[in-house]
Amino acid sequence: MVIRTVVSGARAVPGLHFCSFAASIALSLCTTFAVAQAPAGTPVPTPTQDPATQSPQPQQPAANPAAGSAATNAPTAAPTTQDPAAVASTLTFGKVVVDKAALRCWSGAVAAPPVFEEVLSKDQVVALGRSENGFRAVQLPLGPLGFVSKKFTTSGDDGVVKTKGSKVAFRYRPRSSEAPVAQLEDGTTLHVIGEQDDWYRVRVAGVDAWVAEAEVQAGAAGDPALAKAWDDLQQKHQGEIKARLDAIAAQRAREVQDQADLAALQLVQDAFLAEKQKEITEQKYAPLAEVINKLKGTLAAESAAIAAADALMKRIDTQQLLVESTILVNTKPPVIDLPPPEAKDPLERFHSIGWLRYERRLAGPGVYFLEKGGQRLYVLSCNTGRYDLALFVDHEVAINGPRRRPVTESLSVLDAERIEVLGTPQ
Repeated sequence: MVIRTVVSGARAVPGLHFCSFAASIALSLCTTFAVAQAPAGTPVPTPTQDPATQSPQPQQPAANPAAGSAATNAPTAAPTTQDPAAVASTLTFGKVVVDKAALRCWSGAVAAPPVFEEVLSKDQVVALGRSENGFRAVQLPLGPLGFVSKKFTTSGDDGVVKTKGSKVAFRYRPRSSEAPVAQLEDGTTLHVIGEQDDWYRVRVAGVDAWVAEAEVQAGAAGDPALAKAWDDLQQKHQGEIKARLDAIAAQRAREVQDQADLAALQLVQDAFLAEKQKEITEQKYAPLAEVINKLKGTLAAESAAIAAADALMKRIDTQQLLVESTILVNTKPPVIDLPPPEAKDPLERFHSIGWLRYERRLAGPGVYFLEKGGQRLYVLSCNTGRYDLALFVDHEVAINGPRRRPVTESLSVLDAERIEVLGTPQ
């Protein structure tokens, strides 16, 4: 209907309306062709916008994300991955001028805007993008820190994680009930920082974040200090990613080494089981114990084979003890020719042997004593009255009886209960 009106208008004023109609058609075709040929993630210039001022970032939703539906808030293009060095040479750098600047997901001015968990500190260098609604788009070297569900990723043995499926959501927090910040193409490599439940904490290059215009200040073009600060930040982010990949590689290498250690230990265990099949007196476990000790010396402190080696060593020690006990029980003791017992002195049954002597005393009765080699041994008595000691004076005698040491005497008293004469007086 509109075309008819225009055509009829062209007929009325062919020199003016027909030209306007042709210009409108040409402009419409040019715009349609530009949209069709533009790569994903590249904004198409409009007649009222200068293409040179546009940032080569993913398209952002024009409406407030918190106010619309998930379909209208989700970006329509995935970020593209570019060479960081090439990108840095074309960026405009700026510094954060406030103590803390929250990274907004979109440029909408709302009371509680969705923000990334990462917060920029004062003097941190960022790459500046376009301005919109009083906010400025900023970039980090590897992108802001967000989340991607593990369900839509694949992970290689080297720890590298890639997206799986078309339009994989990149979110500012691990929650699937909100609109994604960006949608990633299938096979996009994710810079994984860590894990949180069923989510990967990742950075995605090319995703814009937003701060208030007053929170950043553009630097001078070509300032080497800003370029170096950007490079340092990039190396820091890459170091976080490399630390995770190195840890995964170390864990993988440790698992491979554990498998090799356990395989070597299995050979020793097989040899142990084979040794147990032999006759018990023919089993030899010393070589196996030596092999295990050498193997343990090569194991890492956290090796899984250490516990297995200790358990096998305990079994070997137990079996070796059983072998030694069996051999000992079955072995007859050797016959030893013992020398004849030494002849026992029959006089050893007496308490003392010597010459019985008598000594007179002026102030009292005399004293009987036993003498040997000219030395007095005991003062003699016979409380039982069985013997008259006077009959044995100057005889060599052997005496049995109890001994005591009176306080008043300098020698012990031997009470003769049995006397045997060994020699006569000379």
